Amino acid sequence: MKRTYALAAGTGAAALVLSACGGGAGDEASATSFDIAVSNATELYSIPWLVGKDQGFFEKRGVTIGDIVPSKGGGTTIRNMLSGDLPIADVGFTSVLESGEAGMPLSVVSGSTQSVYGLDFYALDSNKRVRDVKDIHRWAYTNPQSVTQALSFMLPEVAGATQKIERTSSGGVGEGVALLEAGDVDVAVVPPSVVAKTDKFRMVVSSADYLKKFQQSVITTTPEFAERNPDTVKAVVDGYAESVRYIRNNPDRAAKLYADYVDIEPESAKSLVDKAITYDNWGAGFNAEAIGQAVKAQRTAMDGKKLEYCDLFQTEFLPKDVSSTLPAECE
Repeated sequence: MKRTYALAAGTGAAALVLSACGGGAGDEASATSFDIAVSNATELYSIPWLVGKDQGFFEKRGVTIGDIVPSKGGGTTIRNMLSGDLPIADVGFTSVLESGEAGMPLSVVSGSTQSVYGLDFYALDSNKRVRDVKDIHRWAYTNPQSVTQALSFMLPEVAGATQKIERTSSGGVGEGVALLEAGDVDVAVVPPSVVAKTDKFRMVVSSADYLKKFQQSVITTTPEFAERNPDTVKAVVDGYAESVRYIRNNPDRAAKLYADYVDIEPESAKSLVDKAITYDNWGAGFNAEAIGQAVKAQRTAMDGKKLEYCDLFQTEFLPKDVSSTLPAECE
């Protein structure tokens, strides 16, 4: 789907930070060198970007990715995207849905994370009361409009849990861990990179075991940037797709890059990468089931409010060897 919007001046484009092309709006057409902002960049979302940089998958297409810039995710990332003249982001899909509802249109040009593996909810190991999703009464998510907020509604529904749940926005993953350690909540998201370094947490809800497909994050830009810079957008999407293929065929190298990046033991990184591959965690294409689950979760979080989202997707940037299938309601 091809769409064109006349954006108000100063709206900005997305969360890739220019590092070599000057950074002003006049340089937008030649924006081929930038840092990439990725939600929760120390977690599994970063691995395709690490691989693409290491293997030169972006550079051979004329785009240089510099640093991976951490961002808190959810609405925070969207606000950062729209605060300046910056082009592309790997951002939570539910945040993109919310931005569209708020009248700030974005274009989804590629998938990225299509499962919720690694986005799991933990209790303190010392808390023997909380063993199952039906035991949770105080549930921490990260930010409003985030995937974790949607999951705090979706997972109890899928599990058939009917107890009253008090949901708390922690403001970030680290802050959620602090609430957990203080005993203020029963469960919170604890990142795999943290779990790999300690035994103080115990998994209560493995999200990917409840939801097999879920469009957790997407590669997005503004319609204006996509129209002005189609080659740059396609180069980023193609580079990401090649990175995903490489991870599947070379998990040991991907794990080493990740272990070095977040400073965890190579064995722990290898286990995370192997499980991510099992859950088909990354994908540049559009997966109808994954998108549908995420939209359903968001509608649940919005108390069933009608949600228009089909026009967000632009399929023309996808490689020919990946899926471009959208949910049936978008046909």
